[in-house]
Amino acid sequence: MLSIDAWLDEKPYKELYDSVVHEKVSAQADHSQVALECGILLKQWAGTRGKVGVELRVYLAEGTTLVPDVSFVSSERLAPLSEIERQKLPFAPDIAIEVRSPDDYEANVRRKTELYLRYGATIVLNVDTAKREVRMSDAESEIVLRPGDTVQHPAFADLEIPVAEIFAILEG
Repeated sequence: MLSIDAWLDEKPYKELYDSVVHEKVSAQADHSQVALECGILLKQWAGTRGKVGVELRVYLAEGTTLVPDVSFVSSERLAPLSEIERQKLPFAPDIAIEVRSPDDYEANVRRKTELYLRYGATIVLNVDTAKREVRMSDAESEIVLRPGDTVQHPAFADLEIPVAEIFAILEG
């Protein structure tokens, strides 16, 4: 028997927030390659600190569920969860990464960033393949990083992801 929310995971995947169903934009080549690269770089840093996943649906509140392109959840936050909760996270990941698609609306990107931060994310990285920049947001601020800069945050010891490495796959 399918769960009541199984329709959310039928393609195209859907996100639900602000009482509106939003279809996830179908990934184009640049989006797909950069999302994969973000996952690889994040996994290299994460090691045994926690889990890195792609398109892991998170349940933030009644009527609010998002699907970040890439996510990191620390072992400490995963430890108290039941097996079911580990499969369907009841909070935002510590690090949520969204790779912009050409059809993404800026208002939706900003709203999703707000929701991730409100429901447990420490940082949200919005990666723009067209502009070759990463907008890093936390509860206090937002900065724009470009090739030559490095993704770093005091909440994550030794997290250092060179922005140029995120986009290197597109330069070949």
